[in-house]
Amino acid sequence: MIRLSQPLCWLVTMPRIPLAVLLLALAAPGARVAAQQGEATTLVTGLVTDTLTGRPLRLAVVRVAETGASTLTDESGRYQIVVARGPVRLEVRRIGYEPASVTLQAAGHWMRNHVYLRPLAIGLTPVTVTARDEFARGLIQRAIARKHEVYAGIHDYRYDAYVKFVVRDLVRHADSAASVVLITETRTSAYWEQPDHYQETILARRQSNNLSAERNLVSVGEIVNFSRDRIDLQKYSVVSPIADDALDHYDYRVLDTLAFDERRVFRLAIQPGSEGSPLFAGMIDIADSSYDVLRIDVGVNGAVRFNMLKNLRYQQRLKDVGGGRWMPYEIRFTGDVSVGIPLPGFPEHMTFEHVAALNQFRFDERNRPPNLGELRILVHDGADRADSATWTASGAIPLTTAERAAWARIDSVASQPPDLGDWVRQGLGLAVKLSTDPMFFHFNRVDGTYLGVGNTWWQIPGLVLRTKLGYASGSDTWRYRFGATVRVSDARRLWVGGSVRDVTASRPTLVSRDYNPTYRALLWRLDPLDYYREHGFVLTLDTKVVDFTDFELHYNDLRQSSLGMVTDYSVFSVDRLQRPNPAIVDGRLRSLSASFTYDSRPLLRSKGEDYYLQGLTSTRIRVNAEVASPGLIVDDFDFQRYSLQLERRQRTFNLGLTTITAAGGVATGRVPPQRYFTVDFGMKALTFQGGGFNTVHDQDFTGTRAVMLTLRHDFDRLLFAKSGLPLVRSVPFTLSVHGGVFWTDFVGHQPNPGDSLLVAAPRAYSEVGFGLGNLTPFLSPFNLAAHFTWQLSSYPTSRFTFALSVMRP
Repeated sequence: MIRLSQPLCWLVTMPRIPLAVLLLALAAPGARVAAQQGEATTLVTGLVTDTLTGRPLRLAVVRVAETGASTLTDESGRYQIVVARGPVRLEVRRIGYEPASVTLQAAGHWMRNHVYLRPLAIGLTPVTVTARDEFARGLIQRAIARKHEVYAGIHDYRYDAYVKFVVRDLVRHADSAASVVLITETRTSAYWEQPDHYQETILARRQSNNLSAERNLVSVGEIVNFSRDRIDLQKYSVVSPIADDALDHYDYRVLDTLAFDERRVFRLAIQPGSEGSPLFAGMIDIADSSYDVLRIDVGVNGAVRFNMLKNLRYQQRLKDVGGGRWMPYEIRFTGDVSVGIPLPGFPEHMTFEHVAALNQFRFDERNRPPNLGELRILVHDGADRADSATWTASGAIPLTTAERAAWARIDSVASQPPDLGDWVRQGLGLAVKLSTDPMFFHFNRVDGTYLGVGNTWWQIPGLVLRTKLGYASGSDTWRYRFGATVRVSDARRLWVGGSVRDVTASRPTLVSRDYNPTYRALLWRLDPLDYYREHGFVLTLDTKVVDFTDFELHYNDLRQSSLGMVTDYSVFSVDRLQRPNPAIVDGRLRSLSASFTYDSRPLLRSKGEDYYLQGLTSTRIRVNAEVASPGLIVDDFDFQRYSLQLERRQRTFNLGLTTITAAGGVATGRVPPQRYFTVDFGMKALTFQGGGFNTVHDQDFTGTRAVMLTLRHDFDRLLFAKSGLPLVRSVPFTLSVHGGVFWTDFVGHQPNPGDSLLVAAPRAYSEVGFGLGNLTPFLSPFNLAAHFTWQLSSYPTSRFTFALSVMRP
């Protein structure tokens, strides 16, 4: 039994500060870590700019001469680096500029120092220009060969890790406790196996009091493995700097020669060969003679853009962990989050730092953990009961003075009695939560206003209890559902159970399967669903067949009856008439139904619950069947119903993300209306219907047979950036295209009462359109996209529609 996926963006309600924190597990499959500022150190920040133009220089190397520590400037030319207090010499280099060196006296916790670079002079005498640094290219070729040599000898490995995630307010002093708005710490253990299997267990976790333990799923994640040829960063597939074909995509030049552990190390600049393709930019350290990679420090080029995020930076340090294997021991992933709409008490500019320290590498133990294929992250049952020694044990990264003070400050504020403002914010948050959950509140034309209570209880291992009870004021009836499931086998994920119910059910649709139309029905009389009453009981068996699959079997014994319309109320005065609620065939349904689901998304397991982890590349296939036959058991119905659903998301030619949705079904026998197939109009009120149709106006199309196909491709900015045209490639908007076709009809079917209210689509209904996004980045997180859709068929619905949507981070 698998639950819905965890949200990517969580609302963290701090006393006096509501904060939307974007946890960047979404951005990189990798982990993240860094050395921390110590007690006798100074944080040096500043800008690196061109002396002639004043233009900030991104990806300049800032190096501490005394220690060899270095960093890169970000998109705005800014840098920050931790140095020991006292005299310090910073060396700054960038290709195309004369090197610069500045000496400063580091004192205090923080200081600022700007650096200016002079462009290299262009001589008038003839010179021979070498377009490529052949020595650097040779180093990369040897590093690629070394990569294959090392990984060919590894079957599997394990490691332990300490992970920390910190969110800071950029407006406040970087080294102050007041700047820290959230901290989490975790201890994890991970396993990797050829060719690409990974599983991580969160052994211990703690978090500041403004985040619940259930929301703290911060882990190393699968390390950004530069040994792969392609690295997935959300919707982008980025060429690794040491991919087999890296030399076709990057330019490399030697920046410096360093000494490390009595060996010579070459520091190379990584420059994208094209600004139109998603690529890394930064530097890489390669050891002389052995050609092992010792360090990677990269950002992304301008072709990689995320809503609300900028200055994404990834750093990885490696060391010899035995047998000549160089593995990451420090990883750091950082970035800035900007909110365009100023809200009282809400930080407009934040920075996140996801850091991890890896240790205790063990190789080729060949001790594969259970469910390695489908379980990606597990939370240990005792993760929330770790003692204080866990966070000071070997391998932990010491908290800075500011971070220790921030723990106390946040927890102290969280424990204070709420004031009036807190009560108002918490009340509004609770009202939004309850009003968007149909278990507590919903509104439709057959129930009127429904108010209720309900919960799902997972506290007892191996037992799930579900309760729901409420009153529908419009129909003056009580509705309920009570059920329980028991886990029989953990290995097979086998659950058995049942439920009793008296509920308002909606007819099955191919578009709005999980849609809650409450607000649109209440505000504008827009509800694509048709309803009927269902009361009786259902027995359930749910199990895994093989990895990534789920099989459900149900015995249904339900009395089904029609419901009349009880209200046509809407908040706003609209010309639209309330849709009638077509009658069904009343009777007692005894049927067997089954479904088989394949879902390629990996799972998270926490406290006995399994969640799907969101992935931008995934395949989901679901096959459903239902049979009702008086020949098998006394029944008022006699029909067979079969359906198929397919959802596929993939990157296409590195030009964006394609989403394909297909569905269809066949029903035979004396099919009642409550088992017809419907392509509904979905969400309206200027809202773009991503997985459905936008020109069908307020019309549903129904039949005993149906086929539907929709396709959407999001180019992001890649099509513009790769065009090569001077004006087009700098267009800031994103582009998407969409289209779809469906068909429904009644075939060999004897009409039922109420069928006269239904409409079929015996000819193919089709539409196409496009969308432009990133229209309001200054209003993030409400960055809008506009969508334009034209009907290609000849049905008397809308010929053209305009709709809006909000872009995801």
